[in-house]
Amino acid sequence: MHKELESTIRKIVFEVLPVKFTQLIDNRIIFHIVEDQEELKILNYNVKFLDVYAKKVKQFGFKTTLENGKTFVFLGDETFNERLRNEAENVDWLLHEAMCLDSERDIFKPYEKMHSTVKTASEIATSLNVKNIILYHASDNDLKNRKSLYTEEARQYFKGNIYVPNDLDVIEL
Repeated sequence: MHKELESTIRKIVFEVLPVKFTQLIDNRIIFHIVEDQEELKILNYNVKFLDVYAKKVKQFGFKTTLENGKTFVFLGDETFNERLRNEAENVDWLLHEAMCLDSERDIFKPYEKMHSTVKTASEIATSLNVKNIILYHASDNDLKNRKSLYTEEARQYFKGNIYVPNDLDVIEL
């Protein structure tokens, strides 16, 4: 986590968790503060933390190389910021939020919330020349059809592989 988030998390944790868990903070549960562009080894992965230049609240995404050599980038809970182009360009996997279909933008108002439509996320993936896009943070107003609707719209703007996971779906990276 970044430094600005630590006090907020500590406050929430101590307000909602029982003592048997909070007594583990700073003992067995360690908060590790990271900086933009900092790289750490986590399990078998080298993870590079990225300030996503969020407009709402500071947040970090990350870039890593998977055990199979594929690159994976997560851009946080806001739409892509051009300052991250060098980190996200030509990656194998891009995890990008897509709040709603483009036709629903007047209902959900994603741009007011610093989010994207499926169309926008797909255009971004195309401009970055990524191979696979995972669209998440999607509206749940039509769960039955969301995967097919999002995939259909994304395919109009992105020619790579498109994944629209439901909760508990597993994607082989």
